[in-house]
Parts: sequence; structure tokens; C-alpha cells
Amino acid sequence: MTTLKFTQQLNDYLQQQAPEQVAQWLVQTITADKHLKKQWQIKLLLASGKPSDYKKLLTQALPKKDLRVTPNLWRKVGLYFAEAEALFELAFAQLDDNSLSDEQQFTWLLQAFERLNIVLQGIDDSGGYRLELVEQLTHRLVHCFHQLPWSPAQKANWLYEHQYKYDVFPYIPEQFELPADVQAAFVGLANNAQPEASDTNVSMALLKRLNREK
Repeated sequence: MTTLKFTQQLNDYLQQQAPEQVAQWLVQTITADKHLKKQWQIKLLLASGKPSDYKKLLTQALPKKDLRVTPNLWRKVGLYFAEAEALFELAFAQLDDNSLSDEQQFTWLLQAFERLNIVLQGIDDSGGYRLELVEQLTHRLVHCFHQLPWSPAQKANWLYEHQYKYDVFPYIPEQFELPADVQAAFVGLANNAQPEASDTNVSMALLKRLNREK
């Protein structure tokens, strides 16, 4: 029997059953599978539409673990980020339904990067399993950044403050594709940096960039 035929037969059968019976089967199926159960826990959590509940998702999707020296390291790290991506996909689907404002989304995405940097301190991800999640978070953060009702000066200040704040973060200014007014304000801030600190800043910037590109 093909998958399509089975799906149609199953759908027809369930349509004929009492809603209460179908709901009971669904609950039993979900609670019997730990991955399904986790996903539905997240769905129910995010249904509130509260920024605080979105923040709770981060600790569930990115739990602190020591994955540096352990048997089957790559398999465990790969599984860790695969599970994280699955939960983030649920959040992204909710965000696409405009459950949070642009500023709320931006704050949450920034919190996601903060959390990711924290958990990576205990994870050896030399295999790059985090990269797909980083790419998705980067795309959304940059998009939200451009939607913020901030002045060019405010945006430039934020970029300047976050340029080297995290090891894993979108490259500033390269990945933000800044409009001319924000770019000019950002360059102005960089040019006005204190001369006595410039050598140290450049050295630290290069060191952090090299570490991020390993």
C-alpha cells in the first residue's frame, strides 16, 4: 500500500470516528513518544504568544550539556542540534504568524544567540552541526533589525556595541547589508573610537574573528 493511499484511508477512518475518540488516540500517541511529547509541549507553551514563554523555549531547545569528551561525540552533538532545530522550527512557525512584534522578535532572537554562545562553551562542535541553526537565526535577526523603528544613529550604536560581543553571531557590518545612512553612522562611530584603544581593539577583533572562523 502506498503512503498516499494509506494516508487517505486513515483520514477517512478518523473522519468517521467520534471527536472524543480521535482526541484520546492523539493524546495516547503523543505521550507515548518522547519527541512528539516535547514538540507538543513547545506548541502549547508558545500558544500563549507571551515573550516570556518564548524565552522559556530557549532553555528547553538549548539545554546546557557537557559534550566535549564523550564516546560517540559527533553523533551526540549532531543529535543535540537536530533536536534544537526541530524545536526552533516550531517557534519560527509561530513567529511567521506574527505572534510577536518586530521588536519582541528581535529581542528573542538576540536572547537565542546569547543562549547558543553559553551552551557552546560546553560543546565541542568542531563538526559544525550548529551552522544550520546559526544561519536561520542570522537571517531572522537581520530581517528584524531592518524592521525596527530606530533612527540610523540608534541602529549604528547597537551594531557598534555588538560587533565583537559574541563568538557566534552575524558578522557586523557585513551580514547586515546596511543602508547608506546607517552605514555612515556606523563608520562614524568606528572612526571616532579612542586612538589609545585602537590597537587593542583591532587585535581583539582579529583574534575573535579567527576563532569564529575555525
